[in-house]
Amino acid sequence: MTREIASRTLLTMKAVLLGLVLLAPFEAECAPFSFYTVPYPFINDRAQTVHLSEWRGKPLIITMEFSNCRFMCTTTFSKLKAIQTAADQKKIQIDFMIVSLDPKNDTPQAWHQYRIDRGVDRSNWHLLTGTEVTRKEFADLMGIKYWYMDDHILHDFKIVRLNAQGEIEKTMTDFGDPPEALLQ
Repeated sequence: MTREIASRTLLTMKAVLLGLVLLAPFEAECAPFSFYTVPYPFINDRAQTVHLSEWRGKPLIITMEFSNCRFMCTTTFSKLKAIQTAADQKKIQIDFMIVSLDPKNDTPQAWHQYRIDRGVDRSNWHLLTGTEVTRKEFADLMGIKYWYMDDHILHDFKIVRLNAQGEIEKTMTDFGDPPEALLQ
Protein backbone atom coordinates (compact mmCIF):
# COMPACT_ATOMS: atom_id res chain seq x y z
CA MET A 1 0.00 0.00 0.00
CA THR A 2 2.84 2.43 0.70
CA ARG A 3 4.26 1.80 -2.77
CA GLU A 4 0.88 2.53 -4.29
CA ILE A 5 0.61 5.86 -2.43
CA ALA A 6 4.16 6.82 -3.43
CA SER A 7 3.40 5.94 -7.06
CA ARG A 8 0.22 8.02 -7.08
CA THR A 9 2.04 10.94 -5.43
CA LEU A 10 4.77 10.77 -8.07
CA LEU A 11 2.19 10.70 -10.88
CA THR A 12 0.36 13.65 -9.35
CA MET A 13 3.60 15.65 -9.07
CA LYS A 14 4.45 14.85 -12.72
CA ALA A 15 0.99 15.99 -13.83
CA VAL A 16 1.33 19.27 -11.90
CA LEU A 17 4.79 19.92 -13.36
CA LEU A 18 3.56 19.12 -16.87
CA GLY A 19 0.66 21.54 -16.37
CA LEU A 20 3.04 24.29 -15.26
CA VAL A 21 5.29 23.70 -18.24
CA LEU A 22 2.34 23.81 -20.63
CA LEU A 23 0.99 27.04 -19.09
CA ALA A 24 4.32 28.88 -19.02
CA PRO A 25 4.24 29.98 -22.69
CA PHE A 26 0.77 31.47 -22.26
CA GLU A 27 1.83 33.53 -19.25
CA ALA A 28 4.87 34.80 -21.13
CA GLU A 29 2.69 35.97 -24.03
CA CYS A 30 0.36 38.03 -21.82
CA ALA A 31 1.82 41.51 -21.54
CA PRO A 32 0.86 43.66 -18.54
CA PHE A 33 -1.96 46.13 -19.18
CA SER A 34 -0.94 49.73 -19.85
CA PHE A 35 -3.29 52.53 -18.84
CA TYR A 36 -1.56 54.62 -21.49
CA THR A 37 -3.41 52.55 -24.12
CA VAL A 38 -6.87 53.56 -22.83
CA PRO A 39 -8.48 54.93 -26.02
CA TYR A 40 -11.13 57.31 -24.73
CA PRO A 41 -10.66 61.03 -24.18
CA PHE A 42 -11.02 62.98 -20.96
CA ILE A 43 -11.67 66.67 -20.34
CA ASN A 44 -9.32 68.33 -17.86
CA ASP A 45 -9.99 71.22 -15.48
CA ARG A 46 -8.78 73.64 -18.19
CA ALA A 47 -11.50 72.38 -20.59
CA GLN A 48 -8.91 70.65 -22.80
CA THR A 49 -9.33 67.17 -24.27
CA VAL A 50 -6.55 64.84 -23.16
CA HIS A 51 -5.67 61.16 -23.54
CA LEU A 52 -3.75 59.07 -21.04
CA SER A 53 -1.20 58.31 -23.77
CA GLU A 54 0.09 61.87 -23.21
CA TRP A 55 1.70 60.62 -20.00
CA ARG A 56 3.53 57.75 -21.72
CA GLY A 57 7.12 57.66 -20.50
CA LYS A 58 6.23 59.23 -17.14
CA PRO A 59 5.33 57.65 -13.81
CA LEU A 60 1.92 58.68 -12.50
CA ILE A 61 0.00 58.56 -9.21
CA ILE A 62 -3.66 58.04 -10.04
CA THR A 63 -6.97 57.66 -8.23
CA MET A 64 -10.68 58.33 -8.68
CA GLU A 65 -12.81 60.75 -6.68
CA PHE A 66 -15.23 63.61 -7.29
CA SER A 67 -15.33 67.30 -6.53
CA ASN A 68 -18.46 67.33 -4.32
CA CYS A 69 -17.43 64.43 -2.10
CA ARG A 70 -17.17 65.23 1.60
CA PHE A 71 -15.98 61.88 2.93
CA MET A 72 -13.62 59.46 1.18
CA CYS A 73 -12.37 61.97 -1.39
CA THR A 74 -11.18 64.31 1.36
CA THR A 75 -9.26 61.42 2.89
CA THR A 76 -7.86 60.37 -0.47
CA PHE A 77 -6.88 63.92 -1.34
CA SER A 78 -5.01 64.44 1.92
CA LYS A 79 -3.06 61.23 1.21
CA LEU A 80 -2.25 62.49 -2.31
CA LYS A 81 -0.89 65.73 -0.86
CA ALA A 82 1.23 63.73 1.60
CA ILE A 83 2.59 61.68 -1.32
CA GLN A 84 3.40 64.92 -3.16
CA THR A 85 5.26 66.21 -0.08
CA ALA A 86 7.22 62.94 0.18
CA ALA A 87 8.04 63.09 -3.56
CA ASP A 88 9.27 66.67 -3.15
CA GLN A 89 11.48 65.67 -0.23
CA LYS A 90 12.97 62.81 -2.25
CA LYS A 91 13.24 65.05 -5.35
CA ILE A 92 11.04 62.66 -7.35
CA GLN A 93 9.26 64.18 -10.34
CA ILE A 94 5.83 62.54 -10.63
CA ASP A 95 2.41 63.58 -11.92
CA PHE A 96 -0.85 63.18 -10.01
CA MET A 97 -4.14 62.42 -11.71
CA ILE A 98 -7.67 62.34 -10.33
CA VAL A 99 -10.31 60.84 -12.61
CA SER A 100 -13.93 61.75 -11.85
CA LEU A 101 -16.45 59.37 -10.36
CA ASP A 102 -19.18 61.95 -11.08
CA PRO A 103 -18.98 62.96 -14.75
CA LYS A 104 -22.36 64.72 -14.64
CA ASN A 105 -21.14 67.27 -12.11
CA ASP A 106 -17.35 67.35 -12.46
CA THR A 107 -17.18 70.00 -15.14
CA PRO A 108 -13.95 71.87 -15.85
CA GLN A 109 -15.34 74.69 -13.70
CA ALA A 110 -16.09 72.33 -10.78
CA TRP A 111 -12.60 70.81 -10.99
CA HIS A 112 -11.07 74.28 -11.21
CA GLN A 113 -12.87 75.30 -8.01
CA TYR A 114 -11.76 72.03 -6.40
CA ARG A 115 -8.17 72.90 -7.29
CA ILE A 116 -8.53 76.38 -5.74
CA ASP A 117 -10.31 75.11 -2.59
CA ARG A 118 -7.56 72.57 -1.95
CA GLY A 119 -4.63 74.78 -2.83
CA VAL A 120 -3.31 72.68 -5.69
CA ASP A 121 -1.98 74.97 -8.39
CA ARG A 122 0.95 72.84 -9.48
CA SER A 123 1.16 71.81 -13.12
CA ASN A 124 1.82 68.15 -12.25
CA TRP A 125 -1.76 67.73 -10.96
CA HIS A 126 -4.42 66.72 -13.50
CA LEU A 127 -8.16 66.60 -12.81
CA LEU A 128 -10.05 64.69 -15.50
CA THR A 129 -13.62 63.85 -16.37
CA GLY A 130 -14.83 61.27 -18.87
CA THR A 131 -18.32 60.08 -19.71
CA GLU A 132 -20.65 57.88 -17.67
CA VAL A 133 -19.50 54.87 -19.72
CA THR A 134 -15.79 55.61 -19.42
CA ARG A 135 -16.19 56.19 -15.67
CA LYS A 136 -17.42 52.63 -15.21
CA GLU A 137 -14.78 51.15 -17.51
CA PHE A 138 -12.00 53.15 -15.87
CA ALA A 139 -13.13 52.23 -12.35
CA ASP A 140 -13.11 48.57 -13.43
CA LEU A 141 -9.56 48.94 -14.77
CA MET A 142 -8.46 50.62 -11.54
CA GLY A 143 -10.26 48.07 -9.39
CA ILE A 144 -12.20 50.83 -7.64
CA LYS A 145 -15.69 49.90 -6.52
CA TYR A 146 -18.29 52.63 -6.17
CA TRP A 147 -21.98 52.64 -5.33
CA TYR A 148 -24.78 55.07 -4.54
CA MET A 149 -26.39 55.83 -1.21
CA ASP A 150 -29.25 58.19 -1.88
CA ASP A 151 -27.63 60.84 -4.10
CA HIS A 152 -24.13 60.37 -2.75
CA ILE A 153 -21.44 58.26 -4.42
CA LEU A 154 -19.51 56.04 -2.04
CA HIS A 155 -16.26 54.41 -3.15
CA ASP A 156 -13.11 52.55 -2.18
CA PHE A 157 -9.90 54.18 -1.05
CA LYS A 158 -7.35 53.24 -3.68
CA ILE A 159 -4.36 55.05 -5.12
CA VAL A 160 -2.04 53.45 -7.65
CA ARG A 161 1.34 54.29 -9.08
CA LEU A 162 1.81 53.65 -12.77
CA ASN A 163 5.31 53.14 -14.13
CA ALA A 164 6.56 54.93 -17.25
CA GLN A 165 4.89 52.24 -19.40
CA GLY A 166 1.50 52.85 -17.75
CA GLU A 167 1.44 49.57 -15.82
CA ILE A 168 0.36 49.40 -12.19
CA GLU A 169 3.56 49.27 -10.18
CA LYS A 170 2.28 49.86 -6.63
CA THR A 171 -1.13 50.05 -4.99
CA MET A 172 -2.27 51.73 -1.78
CA THR A 173 -5.58 50.57 -0.30
CA ASP A 174 -4.99 51.38 3.36
CA PHE A 175 -5.04 55.00 4.48
CA GLY A 176 -2.53 54.09 7.20
CA ASP A 177 0.16 53.22 4.65
CA PRO A 178 3.01 55.74 4.62
CA PRO A 179 3.10 58.11 1.61
CA GLU A 180 6.55 56.83 0.69
CA ALA A 181 5.06 53.38 0.00
CA LEU A 182 4.04 54.51 -3.50
CA LEU A 183 7.37 56.17 -4.21
CA GLN A 184 9.73 53.24 -3.61
